Amino acid sequence: MLAERGVETTIAHGGQPDDVALVGADGHRYPLFNAFAKTHGATAERASQIVAEHIDNLVDANTTVSVDRLSADELRQQARTRILPGGEGRPDEPTFRYARPFSEGLILALCVDFPTSVQFITDADLDGLALSLDELYAYGQLNTDREPIDERVEPAPGVQVVVGDSLFTASKAANLPAVLGAAPFGTLFTLPHRHMLIALPITGAETLSAVESLVALTMQVLGNGPAPGGVLSADVLFSRDGDVDRVSSIDEDGTVSITVDARLQHAIEQAVG
Repeated sequence: MLAERGVETTIAHGGQPDDVALVGADGHRYPLFNAFAKTHGATAERASQIVAEHIDNLVDANTTVSVDRLSADELRQQARTRILPGGEGRPDEPTFRYARPFSEGLILALCVDFPTSVQFITDADLDGLALSLDELYAYGQLNTDREPIDERVEPAPGVQVVVGDSLFTASKAANLPAVLGAAPFGTLFTLPHRHMLIALPITGAETLSAVESLVALTMQVLGNGPAPGGVLSADVLFSRDGDVDRVSSIDEDGTVSITVDARLQHAIEQAVG
């Protein structure tokens, strides 16, 4: 499909499934993992349509105006915050050293939402932008909060599942009150992939028994095939007053354990009391 648009590519592999990409003669990478995830379980006809749409969006993204060419008003409207796995990528990949820490292994970065693509704001872009970093985060979070939610269900008592076609659905976790309402004792939550947030606001002693449902549902989602955009996080996280901590661990046989540290213990005791 790229060849039909005059773009000659070769296939590049890596150590992880999301490393698979087509590489153009100019060195530009066209990642394929998201297309694999989207076609999981689809008919051959539908899969062909999905791949065609995916390729079209990748090519469009390659010709989209650079973020440093956008005006302040355009950035105010199009900036988004997005939760991403932390750590350094390949040497040829852009860096996000400016990004704010979200929790262990996750960062809160910035991007710009275009009609058919999303462009990350990288360290190399910062000096040329029309807004300051603080302004970008303020408007970016406001815009992420406003992203539509397509489905909200409660599959187990207290457990809320928020799903959306938006790439920023899981990133709503950076401002949980905006999506879940007030939770004075904090919230336990997971982020299986970019389109889903599973949350359990702490309300009392019943929260402890509901954690098992939160973990089981998360593991079920992660076991249902390739996650759109790859797995964001398999951890159970605890958020209160803007601070987010990881409170789970996974042993060699895949068993998930919850660690009730002093901060989580205090929240539960307050909720029970």
